[in-house]
Amino acid sequence: MRIDQASSRLAGSRWAVSKWAGRASVTLGALMLLGGCMTSGRDQTSAIDRWLTTADANAVVNAMAAKGLIPETIDCRFADTTPAQLAYVSKFTWKRAPANTRYHWEVGDPTYLASKEVRANRVGLRRVFAKVVRDPASGRKVGCSVWTS
Repeated sequence: MRIDQASSRLAGSRWAVSKWAGRASVTLGALMLLGGCMTSGRDQTSAIDRWLTTADANAVVNAMAAKGLIPETIDCRFADTTPAQLAYVSKFTWKRAPANTRYHWEVGDPTYLASKEVRANRVGLRRVFAKVVRDPASGRKVGCSVWTS
């Protein structure tokens, strides 16, 4: 809820401010309760310094966005799985999100990332970080990119 400083709608009434604060604390408590249930009791931001699967990375990025942070850089590699399976893991570094900043990140083969680059450019995002890694055993490549507005 934004407080419009030009109007005295909330500032003029002590009851309105306390009512708003009470609702905010109840809402925040409910979100924390639901967030704890949805993450199986794990703190998703504690996973910042480890390699993340795509599902874990999505949860961490969402948790960091709630704190006002966006990905600054991304590191990626092939997951330590059986050679027949193709799986990637990634790590992020973070920065404060400037006002009205949109971002998008992807991990995948270079052809997939090229198609995402075109789509990102169409919606006004520019690439701020990219990396490509080659698996020495198989010769396959994986890339990762971050785009921001």
